[in-house]
Amino acid sequence: MMNLGELAIKTAIRDPGAPALIEPHLGIRRTFGELSERVELLAHLLQDHLGAGHGARIAAFTKNSLECMELYLACALTGTLLFPMNWRQSTSQNSLALQDADPSVVFYDAEFAAEAGALRSAVEQAIWIEWKPGADSEFEDLLRRMAATRGAFAPLPPPSSLLYDPYLAVSTGGTTGIPKCAVHSQFSYGATMINYMAAQRIDENDVFMMLGQFFHVTGYMPIAHLGMGRPVVITNFDADVTVDVIRQENVTGFFCIATMLPRLVASLMSSGLRTPSVRLAGYGGAPMGETVIRNAAELLKTDLMQIWGMSEFGTGTVLGPAAHNRAIRNEHVELLGSCGRAAVLSTIIVRDERGRPVPQDGRTIGELCHYGPNTMLGYWHKEQETSDLVRDGWVHSGDGATWDAEGNVYIVDRLKNMIISGGENIFPAEIEKLLANMPGVAEAAVVGAPDPEWGEIVRAIVVCSPGASIKRDAVISAVESELGSYRKPRIVDFVDALPMTPTGKVDLKELRALPVTDDVVRMPQA
Repeated sequence: MMNLGELAIKTAIRDPGAPALIEPHLGIRRTFGELSERVELLAHLLQDHLGAGHGARIAAFTKNSLECMELYLACALTGTLLFPMNWRQSTSQNSLALQDADPSVVFYDAEFAAEAGALRSAVEQAIWIEWKPGADSEFEDLLRRMAATRGAFAPLPPPSSLLYDPYLAVSTGGTTGIPKCAVHSQFSYGATMINYMAAQRIDENDVFMMLGQFFHVTGYMPIAHLGMGRPVVITNFDADVTVDVIRQENVTGFFCIATMLPRLVASLMSSGLRTPSVRLAGYGGAPMGETVIRNAAELLKTDLMQIWGMSEFGTGTVLGPAAHNRAIRNEHVELLGSCGRAAVLSTIIVRDERGRPVPQDGRTIGELCHYGPNTMLGYWHKEQETSDLVRDGWVHSGDGATWDAEGNVYIVDRLKNMIISGGENIFPAEIEKLLANMPGVAEAAVVGAPDPEWGEIVRAIVVCSPGASIKRDAVISAVESELGSYRKPRIVDFVDALPMTPTGKVDLKELRALPVTDDVVRMPQA
């Protein structure tokens, strides 16, 4: 395994003028030579100037940006543990996450200056550095200073010595709904990158577009393309804009997380525009409807690939183009409901409650379990949750699934109560706790409700206290202000009492079966 920072910039040795990173909205285009120089300067800024080298921890509060990609690569060269913060979380949640990470340096985009100001008290000892893509900034000034002192640089650690150290802490959820990070080494992150590369089939003409956020696990995708000497377009998803960028930059591949694919399909249908440069469109992160998949194949006129995975190991299974094509031709239409077979370095087993493999009959449900070198080192500061999830090297996903004779996996339901909405993990307990403390609420329960766009949406079922009157907007606003917009209920139903089991617990099956009396609140695109 090669150091990921070295891998991503090695093209600078043979072809420094080749395009590496593209920011289409600001017109920034960096060559591999420029990328290599900036990553080197940033690595020495961390190590020599900020005291954030090997073993240190830093955080980044930003949407997708060239600077964040550079930070990924610099940390690989220094042995610094990077915490990309989930900017979609509420301020209170990010405050807890920062306190838990305890970084010595926090980089932030000028777009989040107000948020950064509110968060500074969480880690008062940290150095805060602002960048502003496409403009001069403190970050750029520091890089210029480092360039002026290049002769005084201390040696970086031997690249191969850093492969098994903590490298990246990606945002995920937890069984208690509190902020949690899956920590990867370069070895585990590189292994999931190999899983991805085997499926992606990167070729010499590819141009990859990064749509998933860097606080998720998918940052290995642009590293893979850079490692193959191919340019990466860095952007933030908006369906109509994404179509324009694909056409402008002749993008050949991308990966849509959850709701991105149906939105992209809707944009293509309404605009009538086409994207002939695309040769492979990936998707994953949430269940995808058959209609969306068929429409995507028709409108994009390209191969499709689905990936199932988790923050804890990245790519786990792949449903490749051949399987998609068979299903779209109605030869094995059931494959459109599958997330595919084990990726090249992964082993997948569907186990029963005793840990035995269930029959590969496509009917018997068990828990989907994963084993491979791509498994994380563990959760940050959560040893018990790590040992609960990873047992004898096997990640117990909590997903209920079946598998067929060919090894294709079909996820049926989550064995836990986690809601996956738009690729984000949402835990009912944290919302229920908040609503229980809301004046006028006697009881509240939260479940996921199926949604054609988001996969699932949050549905809150509320019992009012006697004599109290609560408006649905107040419920939605309370959750949004405290937990973030993507966790807010988009269905709020009021009932006289929650259905209970004989043991006194809320009957989730009956709860989900209650008729929806509320209109769905549609959220704007993130």
